[in-house]
Amino acid sequence: MKILYAFFILLAVGQWATAQSQLDSLYRSSTLTQDTIRLNEVVVRAYESNRPLLQTAASVGLLSHRDLTERFGTPTLVPALNTIPGVRADERSPGSYRLSIRGSLIRSPFGVRNVKVYWNDLPLTDAGGNTPLNALDVRALGRAEVIKGPAGSLYGANTGGAVLFSGLSVPAGKSGVEVSGLAGSYGLRGGGVNLQSGGENASVTLSYHGLGSDGYRVQSQLRRDNIQLTGQFKVSERRTVSVLGLYSDLHYQTPGGLTEAQYRADPRQARPATRTVPGSVEQQAAIYQKLGYLGFSHAYRFNERWQNTTVMYASVTDFRNPFITNYERRADQSLGGRTVTRWQAIQHGVPTVVTFGGEFQNVFTVDRNYGNRKGQLDTLQTDDELRAMQWLGFVQLESTLPKGFVLTAGLSRNDVRYGFTRFSKRPVNEQRRNFDPVWLPRVALLKQLTDAISVFGSISTGYSAPTQQEIRPSDLIFNTGLNPERGTSYEIGLRGSALSGRLQFDLAGYQFALRQTIVRRTADSGAETFTNAGRTNQRGLEGLLSYQILQQGFQFNPISLRIWNAITLTDYRYQDYLQGTVDVSGNRVPGVAPVTNVSGLDLNSRFGLYGFLTYQFLNPFALNDANTAKADPTRIATATIGFRRTFGLFTLDLYATGDNLLDQQYSLGYDLNAFGNRYYNASPRRNFVGGFRFGVKW
Repeated sequence: MKILYAFFILLAVGQWATAQSQLDSLYRSSTLTQDTIRLNEVVVRAYESNRPLLQTAASVGLLSHRDLTERFGTPTLVPALNTIPGVRADERSPGSYRLSIRGSLIRSPFGVRNVKVYWNDLPLTDAGGNTPLNALDVRALGRAEVIKGPAGSLYGANTGGAVLFSGLSVPAGKSGVEVSGLAGSYGLRGGGVNLQSGGENASVTLSYHGLGSDGYRVQSQLRRDNIQLTGQFKVSERRTVSVLGLYSDLHYQTPGGLTEAQYRADPRQARPATRTVPGSVEQQAAIYQKLGYLGFSHAYRFNERWQNTTVMYASVTDFRNPFITNYERRADQSLGGRTVTRWQAIQHGVPTVVTFGGEFQNVFTVDRNYGNRKGQLDTLQTDDELRAMQWLGFVQLESTLPKGFVLTAGLSRNDVRYGFTRFSKRPVNEQRRNFDPVWLPRVALLKQLTDAISVFGSISTGYSAPTQQEIRPSDLIFNTGLNPERGTSYEIGLRGSALSGRLQFDLAGYQFALRQTIVRRTADSGAETFTNAGRTNQRGLEGLLSYQILQQGFQFNPISLRIWNAITLTDYRYQDYLQGTVDVSGNRVPGVAPVTNVSGLDLNSRFGLYGFLTYQFLNPFALNDANTAKADPTRIATATIGFRRTFGLFTLDLYATGDNLLDQQYSLGYDLNAFGNRYYNASPRRNFVGGFRFGVKW
């Protein structure tokens, strides 16, 4: 009843723009530039709808290749993702990514948890819930779609959402090569080459990108080499085969968290030694990660009403982590597949599409921990094997009803299982942790008020089993008592445009009641454990507004100028949560800023000059469950200016970026609930980067 009530309120609120939109159609220009996204033309893949964003009954954030690669000089996913309302990406040290969608980072000491990630329809998140997001190079990505809110009805176990990455597209009959290079503060350097060849029935892209940095802090060097191959082959009018290959060699040092006193005195220092625990420099704390990934996709169109896409992948990971108290060596072997069939069940009257399929994943891990003797292997501590398996089956119905309504109803069945064997302890016995299979439904209703405005509401169920790194965390104990998170999300949204399409808006509000919330605990050594924290009540409002001040080409105007603002308001609080004998019910969930505001100004001209200005603000938020420690306010300004010209077959792009222009001392990633109050990971002060891109197309 709550969601229906709110849905009809938004329906009434949306009427204010209906008359305005109809008047705007009399004056609407037929030649909007690419700088102004027309919501009724941008097609999204979320929930397999393949509909314009205006007709999609879900909150979806979009990032183009230009958003990913040009707004910020340093080639990393983090700042681009942070321009989307409801999304928070962290980088505790260069190369150490964390990602949260409508949630908290309390489950994520590092990496990506509780979010499903796909890459050209291939699952990048493995059966153990691990996502090697830092293995991707943003320069090789073409687009990103971020689905906000539980997406388990189609994408499996998660309570945060899903991210759909796409590779670079190759125009038919076009080929080219692009060479790039960059250099900046704190020893930043990088370069790459991208080769593309497109024919009528085949296209191939091969790229190499490298990135390195000495780091702002002591013990924070980074090196990453990335080779990526994508190919698409049209075998016949009905059949298309694609291949995707990735090799990533990543190494980054981990300086460790600081106390507030250490952070204020010298933010560039690494975690120092204590009387009982050595420091990060002494132990050469770092991550060494090599990943090989190979995937195949087969798309077949049986007729106008039936089509199927089936993908398969295999990956291997070689992982080493000299840590303060031990040295971990891990090898992962992962494989899986996904099949999706679309059936146009009804073509006329009430057009209805039924989508059904399944996904299966399995990962086998050999994980050994040794003593760490100043960065070298010492005595064997544990010798473990882990197996993780996930499967899901799903079905979804999408009907276009009369009077502009679109109904979506989906349902999935999810099963997650773990097996664990420790060979370094006698007698050897295998332990299992099988979670009860669950059904995850989702229902959404959209009403298109005009050709430029729509309103939607949805009810969805979220479910997130513990990941492999939570079942067997760094305290080296197999945690059989950890339970999955589960909850129900209610959401309403309003999106559209007015003033001849120059003003665009995308607004959403949600309430998510989460049970068995998983939180992290750490020991003095930095070893971590995870536990369930009762219930949390998560409420949020998200808004994205943009206005095209000047439009290139309109009345011979040579300049395009757009201003935009993304705001996220949250109220996340614990309910029924006891820490021993201490009741923290009513406290704010740490790691979630009550207010996050990101503003931007985009400039483009026909003369080749372009510029981006971005300002990010986060007000203080809790760093621990007791709410006794809070983050500093964050105010980050970034500006990029560039010049791009095409000379026949050649294109030259020169750019320069200044980051943290206000020279603020801040942390882009806090260690939440850290033992000894070591919350702080200092980020670079004011820094600059310059680079070039030179391309040839024929």
